[in-house]
Amino acid sequence: MSTVQNTPFKVIDEAPLQLQMWWYDLGEDGQKWVTKHLRALIDIMKIKPRDDLIEALMTFWDPVHNVFRFSDFELTPTLEEIARYSGFGRDLRNQELIFPRALSMHRFFDLLNISKQIRKTNEVEGCCSFYFLYSRFGQPNGFEMHENGLNNKQNKDTWQIHRRFAFIVAFLGIMVFPNEERAIDTCIARVVHVLTTKEHHTLAPIILSDIYWALTLCKSGAKFFEGCNILLQMWLIEHLRHHPKFMSYGPSKDNFIESYEERVKDYNSPKGVEAWISHIRYLNASQIEWTLGWLP
Repeated sequence: MSTVQNTPFKVIDEAPLQLQMWWYDLGEDGQKWVTKHLRALIDIMKIKPRDDLIEALMTFWDPVHNVFRFSDFELTPTLEEIARYSGFGRDLRNQELIFPRALSMHRFFDLLNISKQIRKTNEVEGCCSFYFLYSRFGQPNGFEMHENGLNNKQNKDTWQIHRRFAFIVAFLGIMVFPNEERAIDTCIARVVHVLTTKEHHTLAPIILSDIYWALTLCKSGAKFFEGCNILLQMWLIEHLRHHPKFMSYGPSKDNFIESYEERVKDYNSPKGVEAWISHIRYLNASQIEWTLGWLP
């Protein structure tokens, strides 16, 4: 039996403890700044991943037409749905795309305010490890440990501002645009630069395209889901659960991730890949929630 066949299917698990600690250590002002730019997306750290559901979905994915084909109906995540989940849904047609172009390590260091003179041990062109960023900006003593390797004029208040930007880079690289190596693509720094310095830009299209691409790769045999699995599982479970005609969507109409667990708390989800496949296979169009009530 081949090694590929024996390799277990994997998705991004719960947010790493170090990422959560970094988030809490940003303090109220830092969290407000991050949330201003990431919007509702930051709350995917609160959702428990379901790797069994994501693996089961591969059975039904049609990579030619980018749809899930079920018994007598088709379903696919839409741009509007992903935009509303992530908080980038308002005035979507007037928002501009962000193109994740390749970035040199020198430019990456510039955007992160890291000295280009440091030794790039274990960092290769095109990516960096989570620990590389965490050790400099995530740890409370990162300023003291790497003071001479950071471009902050040896000012801790400046470092506190820089670590917010670095957090968004790390968060997107780990939770939204992951890869099998668990490394952070340097092009994400450019995405964050645009997101934090220019108005009317949205992450929704690249989140959705990454989900489509990850589904297609896994349908072809890849064993790691290189897309935002949490948004995908939320999307499907909401379509599988019938909502009341009138219901509350939580304290904020701009954050439908925050209120997600409350909306689906009474959904009795299958456990395990085979159970999910069996359940989904026998669903018909009349059992699906076609319109999510929080969409405009």
